[in-house]
Amino acid sequence: MAYRKIHKEGIPLRPIVNTIGSPTYELAKYVAKILGPLVGHTDSFIKDSNDFINTIKNENLKPNDTLISFDVVSLFTKIPLNEAILLIQEVVDPVTAKLAEVCLRSTLFSYQGEFYEQTSGVAMGSPLSPIIANLYMESFEKKAIDSYPLKPLRWKRYVDDTNVLWPHGEEELNKFFHHINNLSKDIKFTMEREENDTIPFLDILINRKEDGKLGHSVYRKKTHTENYLHASSHHHPNQKLGILNTLSTRAIRISDKEHLEQEKIHLLGVFKNIGYKEKEIKNAMKKALEKEKEKESNKPQQSNNQTPSLTAYLPYIQGVTDKIAKILNKKEIKTSFRPLNTIKQKMRSVKDKLDQHNFKGVYKIDCSCGKCYIGETGRSFNTRIKEHSADIKNE
Repeated sequence: MAYRKIHKEGIPLRPIVNTIGSPTYELAKYVAKILGPLVGHTDSFIKDSNDFINTIKNENLKPNDTLISFDVVSLFTKIPLNEAILLIQEVVDPVTAKLAEVCLRSTLFSYQGEFYEQTSGVAMGSPLSPIIANLYMESFEKKAIDSYPLKPLRWKRYVDDTNVLWPHGEEELNKFFHHINNLSKDIKFTMEREENDTIPFLDILINRKEDGKLGHSVYRKKTHTENYLHASSHHHPNQKLGILNTLSTRAIRISDKEHLEQEKIHLLGVFKNIGYKEKEIKNAMKKALEKEKEKESNKPQQSNNQTPSLTAYLPYIQGVTDKIAKILNKKEIKTSFRPLNTIKQKMRSVKDKLDQHNFKGVYKIDCSCGKCYIGETGRSFNTRIKEHSADIKNE
């Protein structure tokens, strides 16, 4: 499948290959567990928005310093596989490197009855791809910075988005931009300069103050619709308040003191417009603030020592299953609510329906005794399975 990046110029398409259930999916998860701890140790690495804010909150910019954002164009589908595999070979043993190569070179998918192979980059949708992207970019950015005589004061990257503090003027900035765009025929960057003393990065809007310090607030793309779960929707109240709690926590973590009240007012207006009561909105904000204060003070949070050993999954029916949940809770059984109907259930699957019985290749038949038979056939699976069934009857 593909999705459109509607916030970008030209609304480009990005292919997504859903690898869940594919022959290499479990293998990719295994290799990802080995490679994962080996990335993210460079000075450029940032874990999330909160980590980036902790980096910039004590900075003091000079008048000639410029805030820049570099974005790699279609990073996942542009990563040079041969170079990525060589980098993997440098950090892991030969067997693991070979397993990773099998995953990276085996990206197959079907579309309208035809089978295709992705020959460029890594698959968006594979558990291995984000790690490979980080591994490659760590090597690329080191080469880019080390090979240029002038260095940025700050280079902080989150996967394909990089925030840079440049002190050497406009002319040298253009030269540096040309430099990083000519290191590889595959990896190309776009550049965004600060406008009106502000620049977005991830979900943060960074603004330069008159004294040279940096302020920060929540950033929303122009395509953001403010469409959250409506108060009248048939979901458990905890699910609805969970969204409000999440957005309140984000506001507290991202907004500085000057912008926090403004963000609270914004959220209050948005959620009142979709049916939430002012009291419950303010209570959610208050709880989020208290939780963050406890976290900052390293105060141990209270926890229930009696962890339920069982979980009951119930369809949520207002006034019915929430009463059942109270009864189950007395028996130390946790309840997880699920909506009766979802939009996903009403929409056509984006995956092609495959008639697996007409395929040729390797197959596996499980036996009731716990053992299995693995074979290979040049005829259809359906024919071969019928032959196996006949052999069992004739024994």
